[in-house]
Amino acid sequence: MEDGTGTFELPGDALRFCDVTSLFTDAAADMEPDSMIFMEGFTLQDAMCALEIGEPRLDSGLVLEEERRPPFDPLTPLLPEELCWILDRSFSYETEFHAGNLLSHTVFTFLYVHHLPDIEPDLLPSTSGHDPLRPRELVTLVLRSAVQGLLKSCDLSWRELSKGGMQDTEDWQSDKCEISLLEGLPVNFVLSHLEEASTWLSNHVQVSPWNAALRARILLRKTILQIMHSDVCKDPAHYHRLVQVARQHLEYIEIHPSPEYEKGSKPHLTFDPYIGRRLNTFIPMRVIPVPSFKQTWDTIRRLLDGWRELTLLAQSNSISIWETVGHLRLWLSNPPLQTPYIRSLTQSTFYDGLLVLSKYSFQWLIDRFFFESVGMTFSSITDSINEEWRGEAPPPLKKVERSFYKLITPHIRALWYNPPRQRRHLMKSLVDWHALYDSLLEVTDEINIDALPQNHILTKLPYVALCWRLASVREVVLSGFQLELYVAEERSFAYWYATQILDVHLTCIDNLFAVVPKESNAYRELTFQSQLLTALQLMSAALFVVSMPLMSFEWERIRPNFCRRYKWAFRPEYENINAPVVAQPALHEFMQACADILEGEERTSPAESIQLALAILSELLRSQSFGGWAGYWEKERIQFVRSLADACANLSGLPGSAEELDTFNAKTLKWDPQVHPWFPALSQTSASNSKSGDVNEIP
Repeated sequence: MEDGTGTFELPGDALRFCDVTSLFTDAAADMEPDSMIFMEGFTLQDAMCALEIGEPRLDSGLVLEEERRPPFDPLTPLLPEELCWILDRSFSYETEFHAGNLLSHTVFTFLYVHHLPDIEPDLLPSTSGHDPLRPRELVTLVLRSAVQGLLKSCDLSWRELSKGGMQDTEDWQSDKCEISLLEGLPVNFVLSHLEEASTWLSNHVQVSPWNAALRARILLRKTILQIMHSDVCKDPAHYHRLVQVARQHLEYIEIHPSPEYEKGSKPHLTFDPYIGRRLNTFIPMRVIPVPSFKQTWDTIRRLLDGWRELTLLAQSNSISIWETVGHLRLWLSNPPLQTPYIRSLTQSTFYDGLLVLSKYSFQWLIDRFFFESVGMTFSSITDSINEEWRGEAPPPLKKVERSFYKLITPHIRALWYNPPRQRRHLMKSLVDWHALYDSLLEVTDEINIDALPQNHILTKLPYVALCWRLASVREVVLSGFQLELYVAEERSFAYWYATQILDVHLTCIDNLFAVVPKESNAYRELTFQSQLLTALQLMSAALFVVSMPLMSFEWERIRPNFCRRYKWAFRPEYENINAPVVAQPALHEFMQACADILEGEERTSPAESIQLALAILSELLRSQSFGGWAGYWEKERIQFVRSLADACANLSGLPGSAEELDTFNAKTLKWDPQVHPWFPALSQTSASNSKSGDVNEIP
């Protein structure tokens, strides 16, 4: 600080501070003005990140006393039980990488990752004396193979995730910090090392009684690597066996847990959560809370469950089953959404860029689409079109096929995106679905429909595409509740619009009933969908009415919000399509519906709607009729239907008359996606308190 004489005083106590200005002046004496010196790998960005700005994570050069660690010696002898703990912790960090965290914050904190050359047995001198309880092979053979297996598993996961099915930084982090994941090392080479380690553990009794527990961890690592390296479509049975073997090893590990060690012990020092300050990365430092071993094994069990489900899906030739499973994974909170790696692998399994399920062409796909929708293949429908065609030019079947090719595989793959990206894909695809609907209308316009029997498929052909489009629109609207996008004022319109969509969808299904063979799976699926959508419509209609008090009814404010929220429905591409768009959101119709209810011109009873929906869902549960395309996942469809019935039960206290509506407090509706993705629960305590006054209050 300046002392008033033009000189500067040193801050603080002169005995504790030294003026180092001359050091920098002398060091820079030979430098020209405006010149800079760079060291290899150190850029201006790194220099700027090194500035102290009050954020400890950005000041990677600041090492606190509690963060200081002794030098790491990779050849330090280890006890077998210590190695068990180390391997368990490496699994924990691997699961955190799969959860979307950076390698520098997870796997790369394992110091042996950076010292593989130092524990290469062929490069180490032979030693005469050794500790029989801590044989060097535990490090140079067993631990080294486990580290190689870990890195190779991360490499295979990285390769899968980088295919584009998952979004970098949104689902996962691709920064490798210029650290090798053994990209150039063959998987079979790593597997041979793991097998060698397993054999050594089996033959050396000096590591007893931990040899079996340690071997189970090595075999789990090996089996996981084998699963990741296998193609489920080529040999599903072998893939399934590997998953079962991995599950057996996991169960043995859980029965034989590793001992606990205090912080600062030898096993703990093999992990450095601050390794990021020594890696080439621009990401701020972050210490990831390490999950417990129980949480780690639960995560790995879910990973195995994902592989097992993939085995079942790979053997399913039904695109409707694929669609059903994709929706169930989003609609049901238990089991939770799979890791990005499993979801990306599922997409690759369905379509590898050339074939569907590694064996089917697009012609098979379009045939399968119509067979599962209306009980007959596109080839047979094409024959009927050619027979009944009355147009001068050939029927535009190639145009229809191209539309299907553009839609189906991306639609199925999108069901395994993360929820926001899935919603965005569905919104963007609606124009293409409408274009397909228009193409099918164009086909039927040149056919004498009146001369055909009422149960002829060509009389209802456009409804096939329309049903799929309406299902996508419904998902876009309802997923807004699950993603908590809607503010209180928007909820009433969303439920009203869902009611309109479901009404048109049910009409489409009624039209298709006339042309679908009654003994087919397609007919059974339509029957299930009809009952389910009827219940959804009743629930949405009830919620539309009871959530109206959450609105301000200031239409000038609601209108711009509506335009922003539903801009996906008014894209300019629709103007290039002849057919009018079906089930568009219409604010003026919603305003009229609200006015009719407020003026008493329309009788409504939310309680009766909920009771009727509950009766339909209860009948579904009793009849055990859950469609024709549920397959192995019928139990989960039951779980979904039961969750809807539970939502109805949670809304059993809704008003049943106009008088009760006048005194109903909409603040008692509580939306929680963990309870139900689309519908709220009614807070009974709040509801009873609202009877005494303070009703219809805008929150």
